[in-house]
Amino acid sequence: MAMTNGTQTIEVIPGRKVILSSCNGRTNVDELKWLCETILKEASAWKDGWAYVADCSGMKPVTPAESKELVVMTKAFVDAGCKAFGFAEGFSTMLKIQTKKNTEMSETGVMEGHFATREEALDWLKNDLGL
Repeated sequence: MAMTNGTQTIEVIPGRKVILSSCNGRTNVDELKWLCETILKEASAWKDGWAYVADCSGMKPVTPAESKELVVMTKAFVDAGCKAFGFAEGFSTMLKIQTKKNTEMSETGVMEGHFATREEALDWLKNDLGL
């Protein structure tokens, strides 16, 4: 069942330890805090690892404040056992640069993949990482 707050939507992929979020429009810090808290709550039962897919294809670029919150979120997910991040960025070079930079700034070393669609990201997690 999908959960929504503002521009953010979260769903757990059935039968897998994968959480997918999508954003449509311009997000803000409060929505990102909700996103982080809700995902951590959903993933709390998965002690042996899980993965996160962010569908950014409908998302507007973020401000420095939101970027800072995304770095905090990345660290929290890795600390909670997230093994990989998949980013669905459509064909936006700007989004790809921004997602890579946020992950780099988190200094977690988490595995990440960048794809045009969420389906490609989900296939990568399943076929290459077994998640």
